[in-house]
Amino acid sequence: MSNKPYFIERVYVETPVDTDRDGKKDLIAVYLRLPREVKEGKKVPAIYIANPYMLMCNEDWYKLHNVDHEVKVYPAQNISEEDIRFDYDAYEKKITSDIEFERETAGFAEHAPIDAEPEFDCVSDAYEYFNERGYATVLCGGLGTRGSEGLTLTGSREEALAFKAVIDWLNGRCRAFTNKTDNIEIKASWCTGNVAMTAKSYLGTMCISVATTGVEGLKTIIPEAAISNWYNYYRTGGMTVPAIEWQGDDIDLLAKYCFSRAMDPEDYATVKELYDEAHADLVRREERESGNYNKFWDERNYLNLVDKIKASVFIVHGINDWNVKTNQCIPFFKKLEEHGAETKMMLHQGPHVYIHTLKDSNMMDILYRWLEHYLKGVDNGAENEPAVLVESCVDQSEWLTSDTWPPVECKEEEFPLEACGKVDIVDDLSKTVYDREKDNQKEWLDELILSEDADYKNRMKFSWDPFETAEDKDKDLRVSGTVKVSFDAAIDKGTAILSAMLVELGEANRITTEEVNHEDGTYSFKLEETPSKYKVISRGFLNAQNRSCLWSKEEIKPGEPYHYDLEMVPTDHVVRHGHKLALILYGIDAEDTPRPDTVTTITVDTDSLKAMVPMVR
Repeated sequence: MSNKPYFIERVYVETPVDTDRDGKKDLIAVYLRLPREVKEGKKVPAIYIANPYMLMCNEDWYKLHNVDHEVKVYPAQNISEEDIRFDYDAYEKKITSDIEFERETAGFAEHAPIDAEPEFDCVSDAYEYFNERGYATVLCGGLGTRGSEGLTLTGSREEALAFKAVIDWLNGRCRAFTNKTDNIEIKASWCTGNVAMTAKSYLGTMCISVATTGVEGLKTIIPEAAISNWYNYYRTGGMTVPAIEWQGDDIDLLAKYCFSRAMDPEDYATVKELYDEAHADLVRREERESGNYNKFWDERNYLNLVDKIKASVFIVHGINDWNVKTNQCIPFFKKLEEHGAETKMMLHQGPHVYIHTLKDSNMMDILYRWLEHYLKGVDNGAENEPAVLVESCVDQSEWLTSDTWPPVECKEEEFPLEACGKVDIVDDLSKTVYDREKDNQKEWLDELILSEDADYKNRMKFSWDPFETAEDKDKDLRVSGTVKVSFDAAIDKGTAILSAMLVELGEANRITTEEVNHEDGTYSFKLEETPSKYKVISRGFLNAQNRSCLWSKEEIKPGEPYHYDLEMVPTDHVVRHGHKLALILYGIDAEDTPRPDTVTTITVDTDSLKAMVPMVR
């Protein structure tokens, strides 16, 4: 007998879409970890993880795009906002009404046991904790994954509707079968109909995606390090700017990676031609060369549909997550606030990680009480606790609380800048320490921030002692919000990469992203053994041809000045007393942007330069 706190079953849920165009609604494999009390007739709520990585992925297919290329110059475009808006209602009607074949139920079954549980990828051990406490775990890879039908169309409405079907089945609104051929129907008679969706990264993203369908029965979502707008994951300001350490990544690669049907040669052969066609269409529509926002990305912008969400939302995200950046969770949080949704957010100091066992976070206790309240109706006050918790980057045991974010006491302060006329930034990566073969990004960053060489023209740097005017000079300051930079500049080429960075200067043993495990089963983030000289607080990027909007490029006449606005990635960072802030303006970012060979001169009018920093004093 298994020592697991659950028994395992598998069903095939009927989705409302036919992505593999065989005339039948796609079936997706769903694995059920059912707590043992289900066998005694007890109904339980479900924690649902939509996980395209779950049944292994095509590791050999993930070949990053080359980023050592020019940023293409475009003639003036005349693309209107209306041209790029996606009509969700019309599209959903189209893709769900053209399916002619209807399966006929041949019989019914009570259970669908399987001999052994597969080895799942990217499934947290934390869910067994909840199996022991009366929750079922529902695991689904979705369209195009091994054992399921359909194609992977990452981030699409088809994907959302397919994953939604699982919640519909848990609530008796659609069908599932014991296998893909016999049409033996099975109902989720064990489920109360109350469902939570949770998990990290792509998995957390699907929480948001499904919630925007407004599906009944989804009582809460807990997206961790999740994407709310796919464009802002792979693009920024009209350029390809994916995750740091993942340069060259794009959504077409993720779609290929997760198409695990390809790992079954016999099954893959039945859809290969169709898959190749669908994937080529995805590559075309992602518009990697232009970097523009378009209808493809608008479909994948879940912020458009926040008003459809009926579930409560508990956001968890890392301030130092430069994979899925905080430009995903913060706009989502603010939109939820606007619509009056029940919302909670925890911002920790880690990277792209789970914090279930992060020391002093009390994460599992908070999560347990949240689920007890929203799935079981327990009156435990979970909904009345602080709406926002932020882990301090100076003391990991301290969690700063507030009713909103940034906190109401946060005020924008103007970074004091001494105007010095028109100054040239000569954006020439070959004149920096960066070596394309070595890809020595850390050396490049050190030079960008610390260089005092008068001949280093690759950036402009301004420093500020924010403690000069502080009433208490021994008290730390907090940067909390979005840093905004604006300036006028003339460029000697048809386009340019424009970048800005806010840095804390001063030696300290700072928190790293490395985990240290403790005897009690918790972990914390390791402190630097040798003091570092700086910390990059945030950065932002813009294709100069996208100075007015993300979806239409404007002509740049060389030598003519234009106005530019950049927003950095939202952040929450404590600046230690005695340290300074630096504002850096530059072009190519060796860690993040394309890396062209072209040498571009960006002439900034410093009289126009303005930077606003959100501060809590």
